[in-house]
Amino acid sequence: MTTKRHPGTLLLVHWNEPEARALAADLRGQGWRVSLWTPTLKLSDLKTRPPAAVVISLRRLPSHGREVADALWYTKWGRAIPIVFFDGPPDKTGALREKFPAASFTTWEKLPAALEGLIARRGEG
Repeated sequence: MTTKRHPGTLLLVHWNEPEARALAADLRGQGWRVSLWTPTLKLSDLKTRPPAAVVISLRRLPSHGREVADALWYTKWGRAIPIVFFDGPPDKTGALREKFPAASFTTWEKLPAALEGLIARRGEG
């Protein structure tokens, strides 16, 4: 069985580096290209080479994930990049859903299907 190659690159935002590497490896094993968010990443880098989606973990430091989404949505070009939040505690996702109504919310287990649907809706798959 061949692993399907998916278009574009995902930008994975997670605040624990070993966990981020493990999550990225899992996504790569499913055919995704993944780059990891680093605090030194410049928004201008994302403007010149936008990811297919920004995937933000809410497992740790959800306020930091919100800050990344805020920075993207502050720019006109950044609002065109899909944002997918995953594993957010219910008491934190309500405010995020209001602030980012076009974002998707899911669990890690359902993330592959959410990404597939996102790509299909955008006509990239």
